[in-house]
Amino acid sequence: MSGSDKGIPTGGSSSKTDKKRKGAERSGTVGRALKTVYDEMLREDVPQDFLDLLGKLD
Repeated sequence: MSGSDKGIPTGGSSSKTDKKRKGAERSGTVGRALKTVYDEMLREDVPQDFLDLLGKLD
């Protein structure tokens, strides 16, 4: 019985390579988006209420 008789795709390693490449592309896209959000957050001012609470700890 061949792989196609068992319902197993016989596309070879190229389909696995394509899936890995697409996964890496998505991972890279997600990583860039997270870095952008993080960098934007770092540029924001600390809210005054939070600074007031920190001041009360002294």
